[in-house]
Amino acid sequence: MKRASELMLLRRPVPTGLERLDALIGGLRPGALHIFYGDRVVTDLVLYRLMVEASRHGWVAYLNNTDYYGEKTLIDATSLSTVSKMAGVEPLKVLSAIRCAAAFNARRQVCAAEELSEDIGKRGRVALIAMHNAPAFLDREGGEASSALVKSVSILMEAASRASAPLVVTAPSIEDSPDPARATPKLPAQIIHRAAVIVFFRPEGLGPSRQARQARFAACSAAGLPRILPLAGGLG
Repeated sequence: MKRASELMLLRRPVPTGLERLDALIGGLRPGALHIFYGDRVVTDLVLYRLMVEASRHGWVAYLNNTDYYGEKTLIDATSLSTVSKMAGVEPLKVLSAIRCAAAFNARRQVCAAEELSEDIGKRGRVALIAMHNAPAFLDREGGEASSALVKSVSILMEAASRASAPLVVTAPSIEDSPDPARATPKLPAQIIHRAAVIVFFRPEGLGPSRQARQARFAACSAAGLPRILPLAGGLG
């Protein structure tokens, strides 16, 4: 008999489409929680690149935490299109592979996670589960938002384990610092301690327009790989 954690390690990692990131973390681990945090301009683009790559193999379960009524969008179509074209994938193919759910407050966050989890169980073949800007409601709603966030991530972790799909959660850092030792994820400790992979991103040499094609960034794993690794060449 093998433990669930041992069986997880036997599953083949899923390539991210970013060569240097794969070299750092070995790809995304099926059924495991990955926390990507730091500068949102970078984490947004990295997540879009992951979704583009995942669209080659199945569909993407995507939970966006946002002020939808203010922003009026769930996905930045321009950025996603740019990243898709750089990866050689038709943008419409990527969009058609994404199943979106949105959370506008902490209570809705739990409902959205439950909806996605149910959809994953019904549809199968999910290649990636993504929770974008996970701590969006922490400052506004306090303790209630923290409990809702922990519950939401737990729901998606269970779905990821059942579907053998990687779960990626993005978040800003608490400290606005390029030093990974100080820049910790803006997430409850219960979530951080359950992560298999934690990676800190900071921008490096971004052009004035900060577009995807100009992006160069550095990453540092906070889980045993304390070196800064330039991901030269942007998101292609």
